Amino acid sequence: MALAAGGPAGASGPGTADSGGPDGAVALVRLPFPRDDGTLTPYTFELGYPLMTLVYDTLLWRDAGGEPRPWLASSTETSPDGRTVTIELAPGARWQDGQPVTSADVAFTFSYMADHPHPRFSPELEAVERVETPDRRTAVVRLRTPAPGFADQPLADLPILPAHLWAGLPRGKVAPDGLPVGSGPYRMVEHVPGQRYRFESVDDYFRGPPRIKAVEVTIIGSGRDTVRALERHQVDMAPVSLADDMASRVADIPGVRVEEGPSYLGTTLIFNVLSAPFDRPEVRRAVAEAVDLERVARVVGGAVPAERGLLHPDSAFAGPGGLHAVRLAAARPVLRSLPGPVTVLAAANDPVKAEAGRMVAQALRGAGAAAQVKLVSQTDLARAVGEDGSAPKFQAAIWTTPALVSYDPTILGRLYGSGEDAAGVNLTGYRSAAFDEIARRVATTADTSARHAAAAEALDLLARDVPALPLFFAPGRFAVRPVAYDGWVFVKGSGILDKRSFVDPGKPPPAVPNGLAGLREDDDGARAGTIALAALAAAAVLVVVVLLRRR
Repeated sequence: MALAAGGPAGASGPGTADSGGPDGAVALVRLPFPRDDGTLTPYTFELGYPLMTLVYDTLLWRDAGGEPRPWLASSTETSPDGRTVTIELAPGARWQDGQPVTSADVAFTFSYMADHPHPRFSPELEAVERVETPDRRTAVVRLRTPAPGFADQPLADLPILPAHLWAGLPRGKVAPDGLPVGSGPYRMVEHVPGQRYRFESVDDYFRGPPRIKAVEVTIIGSGRDTVRALERHQVDMAPVSLADDMASRVADIPGVRVEEGPSYLGTTLIFNVLSAPFDRPEVRRAVAEAVDLERVARVVGGAVPAERGLLHPDSAFAGPGGLHAVRLAAARPVLRSLPGPVTVLAAANDPVKAEAGRMVAQALRGAGAAAQVKLVSQTDLARAVGEDGSAPKFQAAIWTTPALVSYDPTILGRLYGSGEDAAGVNLTGYRSAAFDEIARRVATTADTSARHAAAAEALDLLARDVPALPLFFAPGRFAVRPVAYDGWVFVKGSGILDKRSFVDPGKPPPAVPNGLAGLREDDDGARAGTIALAALAAAAVLVVVVLLRRR
């Protein structure tokens, strides 16, 4: 049953770090989450990817620096031609019903995700030709073309499914009945729709016993209510990034600390290039020339201007030079000639996005255009931009660029490409054969320097054609109550909710400079990874956006 305020006997009460037993594990940590997210399987989650990955494992998982490391896999090796990836599974991994995790589960997952389209995961498997299983712990992935980003996507992103539970599902059924069963460090033991989740630790987890016995997640629908819950000792952390004003308020709460670091989640102005006035590249360029990114970032508060395009400046693939310049003299004649007003849509329940929309509209008015921001619900915004597959009904909108782009730019081809995997994901309607060719090289070029050069070409072309204007990267600001639990660690590019915060898998393997080759655990068998905290991509105060269409 659900915990009462303060928890049952033996659980940590508000503001305490009560031990859960002789192993020293904390009994309970309480988290807020902005909305109910269904049963949190790979096919039913929308915002709750990090909660889902407490239950389901991926073959690799990012460490504190954002680098993929072995997790459900103990090692991965890539052939010299880049077209064969051999995966050895970690010993002792089991599904939460006791069945062993085997290479057949890996092969089944790859096949199932390819046959049952998923907007996030299925495109990550496009390069896969087949998966062979020479023994229970070995999966050999044959690729149609080299895929140098394979370690990041899919291996560090795609949850592995238990074949014995998912095989044979009727075509219209998205997941097995009941609570989810994965191989992760926590099993979901309760879900009260619209109210709460409860997770309990898998004490014989193959990567070591979790350091928190139970995790209770309460649905709290606004950032302000989350802050009040922190003030009242009702929650122990805030996994959603705090806007400037709320970060200041939280910093004044006794016993609460604000963790801050770079977030790869980007805020972007997207254009509908299929209809006037933004079907004309010169109009899109004029908007870009009218908007002062540094001013927008400053007003939003502590944000990093997106001067280098869609990638965060800290990304390994970000170029050294700026791709944006303010040229009001060039922008004014074009914007003044527009026949009608420009409407910029933004989410009403997201203060950062709303402020970004106001700043863009103000900049356009300053350059001579009639412009307004229209604040709408998140549902209406998604419908207007055609995220549900319907025809787009917008001129310009404040949108989110997923953090995965800055980890590995292969996803650029899905966001702005013309291929089948971009259907329903490329919301701008942008089409460019030149871009498609560059994106193909980004996805398949094995040589590191050539791949970086291709990524720079792609960003440069997008900056010239402007299907979208990257605005800024808001900092990740997350509140924690150390007396309840102080294992939180910030992961570069992400947030503060990740299974590495709950499980200490030992020291990491050495970094691998070239793709997947040699990615393995240490020879003495020490488990891969560092204590880290990652993967809740958080936008402003309320809205957490994981990727693409799953909102």
